[in-house]
Amino acid sequence: MTDGVIKVLIVEDSLVNQNLLKGLILGDSRFKLVGIANNGMQAIEYVSLFKPDVVSMDIHMPIMDGVEATMNIMQKTPVPIVIVSSFYQTSEVEMAIKVLDAGAVTILPKPFGPGHPKFVQSARQYLNMLKAMSEVKVVRRKNTDGARPVQDTVSGFPTPKFTQGAREFKVLAIGASAGGPEGIRTILTGLPSDFPLPVLIVQHIDANFAEGFCSWLNTFSKLPVHIAINGEPFIPGNVYLPPGDKHLSVKSEGVIGVSNEGPVKGLRPAVAILFQSVASIYGNNTLAVLLSGMGKDGASELKTLHDIGAHTLVQSEQSCLVFGMPGEAVKLGAASKIMSPSDMIKEITDLVK
Repeated sequence: MTDGVIKVLIVEDSLVNQNLLKGLILGDSRFKLVGIANNGMQAIEYVSLFKPDVVSMDIHMPIMDGVEATMNIMQKTPVPIVIVSSFYQTSEVEMAIKVLDAGAVTILPKPFGPGHPKFVQSARQYLNMLKAMSEVKVVRRKNTDGARPVQDTVSGFPTPKFTQGAREFKVLAIGASAGGPEGIRTILTGLPSDFPLPVLIVQHIDANFAEGFCSWLNTFSKLPVHIAINGEPFIPGNVYLPPGDKHLSVKSEGVIGVSNEGPVKGLRPAVAILFQSVASIYGNNTLAVLLSGMGKDGASELKTLHDIGAHTLVQSEQSCLVFGMPGEAVKLGAASKIMSPSDMIKEITDLVK
């Protein structure tokens, strides 16, 4: 970032969309357009050449698509990548989720063109997302999930020692944001098909992709993954996600809550709502996990859970794409243990045996 101006690289093969995005960026004094790449191969070259603060990346392109380009960039010259694409079929939405898995920080639909009733709203959303994501500190992505041994300290904060005693865990609650899908995939891939707890997950994701995210998780999870319905009972060994733009919570013991309540600090769904509800209903019988993400959502609620004796796991900095939410939780002393998602699998399964 030079003089506070955010350098943007557009990666888009359609001339019409290039002109639309270019017009939006040039019309906003917060940004400087440093280049336009027509395909993924060119994007890799331009990231090295122009050193943008944020990349606006399409998915379907000739020569090299956005998935491969994102993977390559995040392994060699990491930069926040925002996926901006049009999706009409489930398969395309699932492809979009794969780009998140490759290391993109977030995903949103292409803005509408001038003349469309939602033009102003979608243009504002696009530009504000570029600004927010340009501030994310991303780390170089490895070909693994960055597994590290369990650490006793991170950034000088001691990890509290924990004694389980004769406790019966009743629920596993997981919160995640930017960089979270990879951690969720790792955990769900590792949990056995006879896992005895219901699993509730809040992942910050554009409302258009909630169903696609659910379908994608179902492709590798040994546990069935569902979009939650308000008032339905949990089934142990099942995974529940909120519908798009809805909060997920526990209404009462064994019963799911889905609501339209206002956003929490601009977020719906919010990890804060999920963690507050499991704290009030299940208390120290809760297993809670906070994964990669920007901001602070869920960190102070995880601290509440930790203080009442729940077992709280926080993703380690080395394995995070974005150490925002986990970093905040560590600062607050909210972690029983700090580890990579792959290490969490054994920790979780050992605790619920």
